[in-house]
Amino acid sequence: MATEALITWNAPEHLYTEKNSDWYWSVGIITLAVAAVAFIFGNVISGLFVIVAAVALVLHASSPAQIITYKINDRGIIANNVLYPFLTLESFWIPHDELPPKLIIKSRKLFMPYIIIYIDGVDPERVREVMLTYIAETMHREPLLKHVLERLGF
Repeated sequence: MATEALITWNAPEHLYTEKNSDWYWSVGIITLAVAAVAFIFGNVISGLFVIVAAVALVLHASSPAQIITYKINDRGIIANNVLYPFLTLESFWIPHDELPPKLIIKSRKLFMPYIIIYIDGVDPERVREVMLTYIAETMHREPLLKHVLERLGF
């Protein structure tokens, strides 16, 4: 049974930064150096993993961010027809000092502990009011790895 959305907005799935050729050269040189060290020490699988992981990261970082439709209803948060039920979510936080505004959700799932959703086109305070109806508000910080990868252009 479909329930009516309490609030809906469209936002990019992640922040996209344009890459120049120097960025690609840097990633390639670092990848080859790490893979070469792994091969020298006899870790062929690790070297291949580094190469495959770097190719996957470059492909992901090169593609512009998709615009995703987000909805909040009485069952959970829907991101492009994927439901994150409130029963699997622990708490949320909307940092007031960061731009663009984002919704940081702590999940109870082991492999996806944080869900970060950008808020665009709606008032973050309205999103907060709707979320407070269903789950607790607790201060969260984005994972350090996410900040490092964004700083490096991924």
